[in-house]
Amino acid sequence: MAKKELSERKQKILTALVDDYIMSAEPVSSKDIQSKYMPEVSSATIRSELSALEEMGFIEQPHTSAGRVPLPEAYRHYVEKFMDRSNLSSTDVDFIRQRFQNSLGNVRTLSAEAAKIISDTTNYTSIFVGQNQNTISIQEVKLVPMSNKKAVVLVLTDGGMLADKTIDIPESATLEGVETASRILNKVFSGKCLTDIERFPAEIETELKDFQSIFNEVLTVLKSYCAENGQSVFVEGALKILDYPEYTNKGDAKKFLQVISDDKCVAELVNSGNHDIEYSIKIGRDAEGGIDNCAIVTAEYKINGQLLGQAGVIGPERMDYKRVLSVLECIRQSLTTVMNDKKTTAKNNTNKNKNDFAKDENDVNGDNGENFSENKEEYVDGSDSNKED
Repeated sequence: MAKKELSERKQKILTALVDDYIMSAEPVSSKDIQSKYMPEVSSATIRSELSALEEMGFIEQPHTSAGRVPLPEAYRHYVEKFMDRSNLSSTDVDFIRQRFQNSLGNVRTLSAEAAKIISDTTNYTSIFVGQNQNTISIQEVKLVPMSNKKAVVLVLTDGGMLADKTIDIPESATLEGVETASRILNKVFSGKCLTDIERFPAEIETELKDFQSIFNEVLTVLKSYCAENGQSVFVEGALKILDYPEYTNKGDAKKFLQVISDDKCVAELVNSGNHDIEYSIKIGRDAEGGIDNCAIVTAEYKINGQLLGQAGVIGPERMDYKRVLSVLECIRQSLTTVMNDKKTTAKNNTNKNKNDFAKDENDVNGDNGENFSENKEEYVDGSDSNKED
């Protein structure tokens, strides 16, 4: 369908009608538009323009004596042409950021929390589809020694995501030995995809020898990370759609609930198919992948260019698009901040833990680490040359 060009006055009237209907869910009359939005224009002129907009397929009149209501074409035009994105209040922004700070964890945890936050702040049904992280590439695996003969395993990927788990290390381990093991970890794992980890044991068998116990622990961490971070679908506020008068019909409500209870259908709803766009908005059944009488607003979230997941908001066609887009943008900023803060915190803690470990090491016999570092020269030379390449 060719794009319809509207005069400036028609644009103002259509925008006023959509804004008013989003707030009230009641048909909007020419008198409503004049008194609230355009007092300088006569009611008769507004009625004439409304009739023209109706003929153009933007609005309809449910009953002869009623005002007009927007059709999907009006919402599309509104979103594309007229809508100014509103700013969230400082209270909303603080609420969103604090919720993320309180839920620091792996990608799955953050995805679930993102769905809850979006639903709570928009009062619509929300979806978050976490991307399958198993295809991402490992950039660095680091052992951070602690003072109680434990170490934290940090996994940094090309998406900036970190997995951190605490593992046991041998009583005989020295700081020097743990640092050697950490360098060899990178020689073995750096540049490989998580999907390749099943092939790692053969490499470890021939390459790592005296460090076998530590590498078995790290391998367990990586497998656990894969298991926890496959594609996951989270839906929050499914019943909130029933709060809107458009869904008082039980048949419509049932169809909606059937769609969002199917993970495959949900994942397809938020998949825009175009990774170059910032947001995707589908309005009504006529939109590709749309739902009758619903609007779906989706956004992709990337960290350092790596897709983290896709979020979606589903509500009536008269959705508050301004607020929804503002919330999704705030989620984007908060996720980026949380993931980068987590990365920075982990790196800042590395030196402190090393110092604590070294202090603890002074209390044990220096010969205890002999087995752990006896082949250090060979492994360090190999890992250093690998780094230069």
